[in-house]
Amino acid sequence: MIELLEGRFFKTFIAVVEERSFSRAADKLGYVQSTVTSHIKLLEQACGQKLFHRLSRGVNQLRLA
Repeated sequence: MIELLEGRFFKTFIAVVEERSFSRAADKLGYVQSTVTSHIKLLEQACGQKLFHRLSRGVNQLRLA
C-alpha cells in the first residue's frame, strides 16, 4: 500500500508535525481539515499504527518503534 501513497500525504504529515495541529496544517497547505485528516488516516493505514495522539488542543506525534 505504501507505494500507492502520494508525496502530498507526506507533505501533510510534515505540516502536522510542524504546526502540531490538523487545522493549522490545513491552513498552511491550503486544504480543508478533512483532507488533512484523510491523508493522515491513509498514512496510518499504510504504517499499521497511529502517528499522532489527537488532543483537544492539537496533536502530539507518537514515537514509532
